[in-house]
Amino acid sequence: MPAREPYYFIEYIVKNMLSNRKISERFEVQINTLYNWQKTKPTLYRYLQNADYNYERNKEINVLLSEYSKCIQKNFKLEEIEYLIDSSLVVVSIEEIKELHKIFIKNEAKEIASRTDFILDLYEKILHLNIIEKYTLYKKIDKYRRSEILASKDIADFFFEFIGV
Repeated sequence: MPAREPYYFIEYIVKNMLSNRKISERFEVQINTLYNWQKTKPTLYRYLQNADYNYERNKEINVLLSEYSKCIQKNFKLEEIEYLIDSSLVVVSIEEIKELHKIFIKNEAKEIASRTDFILDLYEKILHLNIIEKYTLYKKIDKYRRSEILASKDIADFFFEFIGV
């Protein structure tokens, strides 16, 4: 936490830190292990202590992203979303999310000759997404790829924020 944080905020976090007993119960970790992690893995230990705060913060961010997704222009076709799901597009950081359009075009370089218009149109659409839209699109692609349950769900329903053309 930056030193500039208001006192009440720091006080809130400290008051709401999980005890070793609560961490042990919630994450099924032996208390002895927690004491060990306190010394050997302090970052992990602090994260677990603040699990309630981290959960609430992530919940708020997800609500904001969900609300924002209602404002996304529906520029993609179903075929384009399916293509992205099946592509080898992988990003692991926010910096890469910012450059999603460049990563996409590099990955698709071999396909450009056979599907020039399709790939360049898709590149343009990705290029014109802002960082939040790129993040939302990629996270949905990743979640869809990883989930067997979602794989049976209609792609158009899952990517409703983006499909509209």
